[in-house]
Amino acid sequence: MKPLYFLYFFIYYAYKVTESGLAIAIQIARGSRGDKGILIKYHTSLKKGWRVVMLFNLISMTPGSMSIDINEENDTILVHLLNRSDRDNFLAVTGKIERLLYKAF
Repeated sequence: MKPLYFLYFFIYYAYKVTESGLAIAIQIARGSRGDKGILIKYHTSLKKGWRVVMLFNLISMTPGSMSIDINEENDTILVHLLNRSDRDNFLAVTGKIERLLYKAF
């Protein structure tokens, strides 16, 4: 079943990257300077170090968010979001990506 989860993970992630890329492009076209950013801590339940690093990189590849640091225990990622209002959506989408990442790998 892992190949099916991997395929679903890939399609879902590609869709979310495209969706957020378009949203950021529209914001830029409207003249946003990105001065409403926020730093948040994302607590992960992933245990293996390489999975946490993979999630760290997946977050950074998504437009509008940038991973900054992973704590010593590998359970918290510091993330900069371009917009404060995107916090709840970011947490929901990243939670789903994390679950799919766990199932696919």
